[in-house]
Amino acid sequence: MEPPKPKTIISYVEPLSVAPGQRLDVMVSCEAGDAFRADLVRLICGDPRQRGAGYQEHVVESSLSGHAYPARFQALKPGSYATLEGLPAFSALSWHADVMPTTPHRPRQTIVAGPGDVALSIAGGRLTLHAGKHQLQIDAPMTAARWHHVAIECDGATTTLRCETRGLTVAEPAALARSATGQFRIACPAGDWQLAARAGVPGFNGRIEAPRFEDGGELIAAWDFSRDMASAELVETVRGYRGIAHQHPARAVTGAAWDGSTQRWRDDPSQYAAIHFHEDDLTDAGWAPDITWQVPKDLPSGVYAVRLTTATSEDHAVFFVRPGARARPAPVLYLAATATYTAYANQTASLSRNRNPSDAYFLSHPEVGKSLYESHVDGSGVMYSSRKRPVLNLKPRTVTWSFNADTSVTAWLTHIGAHHDVATDEDLHHEGADLLRRYRAVITGTHPEYYSTAMLDGVQDYLAGGGRLMYLGGNGFYWRIAFDPADPAVIEVRRAEDGTRTWIAEPGEYYHSFTGEYGGLWRRMGRPPNHLVGIGFAAQGFDGGTYYRLRPGASSERAGFIMEGVVAQDIIGNHGSQGGGAAGEEIDRWDPSLGSPAHALILASSERHGPNMLRVKEEFQATEHPDPKDPNVRADMVFFETPAGGAVFSTGSISFAGALATDDYDNDIARITGNVLARFSDPKPFAYPEGDAD
Repeated sequence: MEPPKPKTIISYVEPLSVAPGQRLDVMVSCEAGDAFRADLVRLICGDPRQRGAGYQEHVVESSLSGHAYPARFQALKPGSYATLEGLPAFSALSWHADVMPTTPHRPRQTIVAGPGDVALSIAGGRLTLHAGKHQLQIDAPMTAARWHHVAIECDGATTTLRCETRGLTVAEPAALARSATGQFRIACPAGDWQLAARAGVPGFNGRIEAPRFEDGGELIAAWDFSRDMASAELVETVRGYRGIAHQHPARAVTGAAWDGSTQRWRDDPSQYAAIHFHEDDLTDAGWAPDITWQVPKDLPSGVYAVRLTTATSEDHAVFFVRPGARARPAPVLYLAATATYTAYANQTASLSRNRNPSDAYFLSHPEVGKSLYESHVDGSGVMYSSRKRPVLNLKPRTVTWSFNADTSVTAWLTHIGAHHDVATDEDLHHEGADLLRRYRAVITGTHPEYYSTAMLDGVQDYLAGGGRLMYLGGNGFYWRIAFDPADPAVIEVRRAEDGTRTWIAEPGEYYHSFTGEYGGLWRRMGRPPNHLVGIGFAAQGFDGGTYYRLRPGASSERAGFIMEGVVAQDIIGNHGSQGGGAAGEEIDRWDPSLGSPAHALILASSERHGPNMLRVKEEFQATEHPDPKDPNVRADMVFFETPAGGAVFSTGSISFAGALATDDYDNDIARITGNVLARFSDPKPFAYPEGDAD
């Protein structure tokens, strides 16, 4: 196989969800060529696999086309830092802070820097002070992941650099102090100072707490990072100098005073007065828009992209058009899992096989930033992710996980002519049940995994009021997230306690900085997905899909509308584009011990999964081992009614939607799903079963 041609144009949009009449900004960077072309396309299916619906995009006439847009390169500059603005001139500078470096032997480890060529850094693992032509360095190296009290002290014409390392165990001294002294005084002009950066270039991995500035013994400025935890504004307690954090360094992390007596930062913020900076943080590329476009007032709701082309390369800037505020709602709402797309943004595991130009670009440009499944260069987990940057897997013809898998659903809706609107997780987070109540039925994609409290409340309230939900996926409603209250492009996760995860939150750091809410699995917070959709995450494995076997519930009179026209007597879904079967990848099961409704009909259950399909780790006890014949490793397709006349249909499999298009949509999975959609679109209330629910 020939390697993919180099990708030389990349992009992203703001906002991701836009209504007719609103403004859309398209940020573009070109590494080759003088111009690019732009066209509006409606994305029907982004998955090019032949066994599925096949790649489908429709060009839409718009004012975007017919222009040659000038190309330019816009750099990506990762790294979090803080700017301390407008500090006065110093005639005899002293500076103090607690510092915990996490990669002291890496280059570019600037702790603090200011005007007048003053910088405190870690060079060769050693604390080093530069002040014009003067330099001081402490001989002993700093210790990774240990707190040090660091000080620059000016006394007359003498400057002393001090570093006191704190011991952690009874075998170590309580503190180990070192110093270096020089015969000079640090004087510097007024201006901005930076933490974790020098001259705007970030370069520090680790935590900084309680920085303070003195001049000739007078306290000039001191910052308290335990305040306003959700804000980028940093609180200065002496004269109110402004401080700004850039690129979302980690907040609500344990500081030098944390002693384990509290796990919740709001209970004692003084133990969480640190900020953790990373040289690879990136939550806002900060690019200028190359295209500013007014979305036409008559543009139908749907999944769209601005297709960008040069002579040698192509990119799609994907966005979602929700209906206008005064538009008459369609009967059905498709809910795009944009929070999950953001969580997986530029996930290494999904973009490391060099299968297409986007993969190749990612492999050679790690500066595009990390997903919530990665760790930073210092080993700490990535807790914040953003869509304000090029997201290589939020594009068609890329990885068949998440976004492209979800377009199998929109392709099916388009094929059957189902009139539907599109909205996103961000819309649900901000509008809650009010958004959903406009629709008779709501349809999810294949993997709505990441949910904020407002999102979960919105779906729950919608169902409580008689709404109908079609959950066409697996591993949904799994992790709790928090949105940045100042910027909905950014989400936060704290992988606390348990769950299928690639990193684990540090002790004492299970609570979100944005909201103060406890993080982790919704299951651990008494709200497992079984309560909402009847099933919950059971197992995952990526060695192929399998079929469902019909269960007695499929023969119930209550399920008659679901099975109408389905000729199969036993097996369904033994086909599909995702692993060759409708049940696979990540699967959910009905479990009354986790709150699955007792009256739910189990219509079908999967069988014969591959040996790598293993039960989720949160269900294992100390004496258990993976069992290839584990009866709990199965996908359950369920249906149940709600007391207010609504209903839920859940498929329990990420691979399910990949089976819709088989034989040009003439198959058992498409027929079952179409039957459900037709009945869920009917305003007639469902009857809640009384007595014997079977």
